[in-house]
Amino acid sequence: MKYKAFIPILFILVMSLVSCNKYEDGPVLSLKSPEKRIVGDYIVEQYLINGEVISLADQGITSYRVIYNSDGTGKSYITVNSSVQETEFQWELDQDKEKIRERSLGLNNEWSAWSNYKQILRLTDKEFWITDIDTEEATEFHFAEQ
Repeated sequence: MKYKAFIPILFILVMSLVSCNKYEDGPVLSLKSPEKRIVGDYIVEQYLINGEVISLADQGITSYRVIYNSDGTGKSYITVNSSVQETEFQWELDQDKEKIRERSLGLNNEWSAWSNYKQILRLTDKEFWITDIDTEEATEFHFAEQ
């Protein structure tokens, strides 16, 4: 008798989990919070402008590495030929944890203004994809964990 009342509740719970997927290409269910899934050491696997894949090598970039720390800080390393540009940044999610924004530390040790929020498209333990559609050309970064 107890189990008959439990079955509809279980069904509703399962359906609500399956039907709400926060990220367009993300997992349906994860036990880790979005903040914990973002934390990682990534390389840019793919860069797109208006849906077209852009070769980083054609842009003169030999490697692009980004590290997101759990305290909301991070570092990016962009290598052009043999010169590495290191940039410190801070990151934060919006209230719904569907968008991320960043600001960087400049040469004068002052923080830049926060960027516009970028939409998170995919967020797994190994991948992190974001898109910025608030620019003239829609840009998309596909990060893959190293």
